[in-house]
Amino acid sequence: MNISLINELKLSGQGVISIIGAGGKTSLMFHMAKELAESGKKVLTTTTTKIFMPGSGESPETIITDSIDELIEKSESCLGRFNHFSAGCKQIADPKKLKGFDPDIIDQLWQAACFDWIIVEADGARRKPLKSSDIHEPLVPGMTTHLIHVTGLDAVGKILDDKNVHRAKLFSKNTGLLLGGIIDAQSVAISAALEIKKAGATIIADFLSFAFLNKADDPDRIKQGQKIAELMKKSNIVDTVIIASLKNR
Repeated sequence: MNISLINELKLSGQGVISIIGAGGKTSLMFHMAKELAESGKKVLTTTTTKIFMPGSGESPETIITDSIDELIEKSESCLGRFNHFSAGCKQIADPKKLKGFDPDIIDQLWQAACFDWIIVEADGARRKPLKSSDIHEPLVPGMTTHLIHVTGLDAVGKILDDKNVHRAKLFSKNTGLLLGGIIDAQSVAISAALEIKKAGATIIADFLSFAFLNKADDPDRIKQGQKIAELMKKSNIVDTVIIASLKNR
């Protein structure tokens, strides 16, 4: 589906976007950054966990520093050349990843008013389409204005195990779906609502919450996405549910 992320995610102003969940967080982050930068907004992409080092097609430059003063100084310089770039505190060699910042550092950076938007990948999922977060996750900045939970619709219909779900045992405990059972719309909706509620409890700003159901690449996945959306709307946890395919953008 070819949608405007600015419109669907209500990104007309300024704010801090935290992306949690699994099944396309990094892709969504860079798609949003591209669209916002092309609209003239000043955008930083970063993480509170770890991401693969951004390629040139994702980010024209990546700042690496563990000093917030240096980060602000370098950001002001970069913004003279680019509307969007990335930053982290450290490069990890094997695999080649970018370590991000603590949530409070991102809050301080937001208060420095360098950017229109800071987009944060605030969760890790080991490249699985679904996950349940442990007690120490997700790492969401308190100044978050837009909380987006991502789900990979390719998980629906698959077996609940560690191959398909990051922390499958926890997913089972949270949803009531037995390990080895078939992942269905109801279990996905229950899990997503719990994850959004948990992450939202750490946010001190007024924020909007979104469920982004990714990988709606065929009619069956779209149908499953619609089922999940209907169930999530009844929970009153999420403001907006979006069914989309980042692959087709």
